[in-house]
Amino acid sequence: MNVLPGSSHAQRRHLKRRQGMGGQSMVEFLILLPSLLLIVFGIIQFALIFQANSTLRHAAFVGARQGALSNGKMESIKDGVASGMTPLFMRVNSSVPGITDLARARMISTIEIFNPHTASIEILSPTPEAFTEHANHANRDAIPNDNLMYRPTTLRGGVSVQDANLLKIRVSYCFKLVVPFVNKLIYGMAVGLEETKVLAGISFNDAGSTERKPNMCTNINKVKAEAADSVVNEINSRAGPLAPLTGSLSSTATTIINNAFDNLPLLNWNMGGVRIPIVTEAVIRMQTPYQLGANVSP
Repeated sequence: MNVLPGSSHAQRRHLKRRQGMGGQSMVEFLILLPSLLLIVFGIIQFALIFQANSTLRHAAFVGARQGALSNGKMESIKDGVASGMTPLFMRVNSSVPGITDLARARMISTIEIFNPHTASIEILSPTPEAFTEHANHANRDAIPNDNLMYRPTTLRGGVSVQDANLLKIRVSYCFKLVVPFVNKLIYGMAVGLEETKVLAGISFNDAGSTERKPNMCTNINKVKAEAADSVVNEINSRAGPLAPLTGSLSSTATTIINNAFDNLPLLNWNMGGVRIPIVTEAVIRMQTPYQLGANVSP
């Protein structure tokens, strides 16, 4: 087969054109890669948030039911919420979850729910006013809970005795964001960009540092920073002017304090982290007489 004159030159031009297109595609891919990773990581993180929110809704119902069976006692409500949140902290080391995995998850869940810096539980109903009116009217230390269908629907404290027997709680939990990069982005959007500097290890214990959108979750790192600063200042005051903790020594001491504050070595669980609040409510009818003194946190 005869090759036409100039065909080899055309082939070379075509080959160069294809190579150029391949290089252009690689450049375009590298430009789009960060955006693609952000989308994928964001989908994963929001899926975890949705899972945590679903678990918290179930846990709130479990806590409300346990409170309804124990005169509205706050300790029982928290224990029920911790029980319902246990699956969120399961870490399976084998194909079949064992008692060790369950015990670890239950301990972490209890610590998370009973820690005022990571969880908050409020009793929205019955209110103290409703308790006072209905309990005093019945000459009891609790809201009457028997024969509700036959009792009058007179409003006392703004509600009837039937509605006063509805236990309504609100559970707020600081959920830890674990997906890299996206966690800081979501945290910054949730609490303000001013707050994100704590993620870089900058203390909030400054007169010039103000929180733009403070919430219960921003206090986790703030308490840690204040504790670290307090200990370092105490050491400096005891050491006197000759041997203050400055420079690398101060950084080392702060790191040790932060690690002691954050980590639970036996459970391998970090108490700090990047967190945002998730909130849910649950309502259930009391199965025992509601006592106002029972809902005081232990």
